[in-house]
Amino acid sequence: MTLAFHMMPLVGTILLLASRRVSLLSAGVAGMALALITMVAAQPSAGPALALTAVKAGEGAWLAWHAMSIIAAGLLFHRAFEARGALSAAVAQENRRRGVFVACFLVGPFAESVTGFGVGLVVALATLRSMGLPPVQSAALGLFSQVLAAWGAMGVGSRVGAELIGVSFTELGTASALLMAVVLPCLLPVFWGLIHASGLRSSLRDRAADVALLFCLAGLIWLTNRFVAPELGGGLATAILLVTVEGPRLLRSGGGMGELVRRLWPYGLLIAGLMATRLLPPLSDWTGRWLVLDPFDGLAPLALLRHPATWLVLIAGILLTGLPTAEVGRVVRGAVRAALVPMAATLVFVEFATFMAASGGAAMFGNAWRELAGRFAVLASPVFGAAAGMLTGSNTASNALMMHIQLSLAAESGLPSILIAAVQTVAGSICTMLTPGRIVLAAGLVGLERSEGAIYRRALPIGLATILALLAVIVVMTGIKAGGLV
Repeated sequence: MTLAFHMMPLVGTILLLASRRVSLLSAGVAGMALALITMVAAQPSAGPALALTAVKAGEGAWLAWHAMSIIAAGLLFHRAFEARGALSAAVAQENRRRGVFVACFLVGPFAESVTGFGVGLVVALATLRSMGLPPVQSAALGLFSQVLAAWGAMGVGSRVGAELIGVSFTELGTASALLMAVVLPCLLPVFWGLIHASGLRSSLRDRAADVALLFCLAGLIWLTNRFVAPELGGGLATAILLVTVEGPRLLRSGGGMGELVRRLWPYGLLIAGLMATRLLPPLSDWTGRWLVLDPFDGLAPLALLRHPATWLVLIAGILLTGLPTAEVGRVVRGAVRAALVPMAATLVFVEFATFMAASGGAAMFGNAWRELAGRFAVLASPVFGAAAGMLTGSNTASNALMMHIQLSLAAESGLPSILIAAVQTVAGSICTMLTPGRIVLAAGLVGLERSEGAIYRRALPIGLATILALLAVIVVMTGIKAGGLV
C-alpha cells in the first residue's frame, strides 16, 4: 500500500478541519471511515478484516469511554453547581495587577482542570471584566486559563493519549508536568506584554514573584502527578496556590474565607474523595480491587470507585438534592444535550486513531518524514502537536490524531518516546486556546463583535512561545544525547 493511501484519513481530516466548512465531529467521522477503509484494505482477506475491525472497534470504544464518561459527568457537575449558585469569579483585589495574574494562572486554570470544556475561560473573563481592562486585552488574557488544558476535565485528553500508546497515565502526566516547568515561565513575557498594553505596570519584584509562583505551580503539578493522581494535577496544584496567594487577604477582609469555603465545598469534596481513594489505606486498597471493569484483559482497566466520573456524578447528585423535580430534570437534560457532541467526537477520534494505528499508516508517515527531514525530523514534534490542537480545539482529538505519528518521530531520534509523547500532549493541549471556537467564545464573553482577528493576533504569541519552549527542550535533549550524556 502506498503512503498516500495510508495518509488519506489524516490528510483528509486536516483539510476538512482547515476548511471550517464542517464540524469537528463531521470531519472526525469522515476520517474514521477512511481509516477503517485503509485498515481493512491492508488485510489479506475478508475474514481477518472483519475480525480485526470488531476487535479494534471494541478496543477504541472502551478507551473512549474513559473520557466520554468524564465529559458527561463533568458537565452534569458544572450544571448542578450553577443551579445551586455558581461561584462569583470576581476576586476583589487591592492590586489589579495581582488580580489579573490570579485570574489567568490560578482561578481560570483551576476551573478548567476540574470541569474543562472552556469553563475556565468563562470564569477567568468574569474576573477580568470586573477589573475594567480593555475588552480585547481581557479576551486575550482570558485565554491563559487554558494553559493547563493537558489536565483539563480531570485529564481526559492526556488519559486517552496514555492509553493509546500503552503507558500509564501517571507516566505521561509526570513527563508533561516536567515540561510545564519550562513552558510556563516562557509564557510570562507574553503575559507581561498584554497587561502592559492594558495600562498595568510590572515592577522587577512583581515579575520575580510571577516567575516564582509559576515554578511553584509546575512543581506542585509534578508532585501531584507523581505521588497523588494525575487527574488532580491541575486542580489540586492551582487550588493550593490559590489558597496560599489569596487566603491571607481573604482572612484580613473578614468573612471572605468562610464565603469562599461555602461556595467551593463541591470542588473540595471532589478532590478529597479522589485523593482518599488513591492514598488512604485501607480505602485505597479496597477501591483498587472492587468494581474494576477490565473487558479487554489489561487494556485500560476502569476502577469505578476511583474514577473521576463516579465522584462527579455523586457530588452532582448531592448538589441537586432538595431542588424541585422540574429543576433537576432541566439540569440533567441540559447536561446530556451539552455532552452529546463532545462525547461523540471523542469516540470518533479515538476510533480513528485506533484504526489508523492498526493499518500502519502512522508508522509509514513517520518513516517518510524522517527520510525527508533526516535527523531534524523530531524538531517538528511541537509544531505537529500545536497544529492538531489548533485545528481540533480538543486535546483528546489532538492526541488521537498525532500520538502514534509522534512516537514514530521519536523512534529513530534517540530521544525517549515518553518525552515526545509529553511534547505532543502539552503543545496540543495549550494550543487548543487558539482554535476559532475559543476565540469566538472569548469575543462574545467580553461583548465584542467581529473582533476575533484582533484577539487572535494578541493570543497567537502564547502558542508561539509554547512551541519555541518545547523546541528548545528537544534541541537540548538531542544535544545531550549526541554528547553521550544520556
